[in-house]
Amino acid sequence: MEKKIVALDVSNLWTPYMNNTMALCVNKYGLQTIQNPEINAIFGKALNIAENIVQKITAIFNQEHFPIPHGFTEEDVHLDAPRLFSDEFLLFYLHQMSIHGLTSYSLGITASRRLDIRQFYFETYKGSYELYETTLGMLQSKGLLERPPTIVLPEKIEFAEKQSFLTGWFGERRPLNTIEISSLYFNLQKTILTKDLAMGFSQTAKLKEVRRFMEEVFKLATEHIEIFTSILHEDFISSAITWDTHVTDSQFAPFSDKLMIFHCAFLIQSAMAYYGTALSGAMRRDLGLKYSSAIARDVKLAEDCANIMIGNGWFEEPPSSVDRRELS
Repeated sequence: MEKKIVALDVSNLWTPYMNNTMALCVNKYGLQTIQNPEINAIFGKALNIAENIVQKITAIFNQEHFPIPHGFTEEDVHLDAPRLFSDEFLLFYLHQMSIHGLTSYSLGITASRRLDIRQFYFETYKGSYELYETTLGMLQSKGLLERPPTIVLPEKIEFAEKQSFLTGWFGERRPLNTIEISSLYFNLQKTILTKDLAMGFSQTAKLKEVRRFMEEVFKLATEHIEIFTSILHEDFISSAITWDTHVTDSQFAPFSDKLMIFHCAFLIQSAMAYYGTALSGAMRRDLGLKYSSAIARDVKLAEDCANIMIGNGWFEEPPSSVDRRELS
């Protein structure tokens, strides 16, 4: 049977399909355990957004006779599991995940040639933006969001006069600039989320190798938090609050091991992308070294994650090009 050639735009919908089937599981669990009615309502909205995205992608796949990914199903969420995270942490989680959505969907708009798929990404971007604004507003209204770092207003523009502007390995370092502060603070919040998710997953995973992996994620995230925080504190700049106490002592898994390790893989891959962006904007050499080291360590962690998924038959391969060498 002759295989149909499908546009890259269509095959690239594989990733948001996988991510949103995972989101369906997380949001359903959130609705089941969240006691605060305002936060519960936001998760209801998030669930509707994820369901709509999955339905639209499924329709496009069916139209193109593209195989529907397995993704995540009701088998990957245990709605009768007790609370693993506090309502407040889940609100913080949803806020951070909406940022991931804004990043990926904006990229999807610019990377797609087909009008209907660009329109799809635009609509999903708007949904993520509304979710971002809603969660941000609620975090602020409940006093759960610390004030971002501040600087003294400059009196005039300045030009760098010495090459020492770039130094940072040895000797006296110049103060952080606003670009570097923003990147450190942004990545600090993302790493705090990863750390506390890994904490909860490590105490509920069934397989020992998954538990050990989550412990490694927790350990590495803790080290990165200490690095980012210490750099900010050197310049007397405040750092982000932690959420460690918002993880309960439950040992009953709300999610399958497959979903938990996929979720960590997603966060690790996202971290590498964000670190790369921060690296490109870092103007102090010591910061570039820190980000490069963080990326290298995350690459190793991502490989360990992939090996566990492959070994357990959980690794669903994304669409790829034809292996011409094998055909030859």
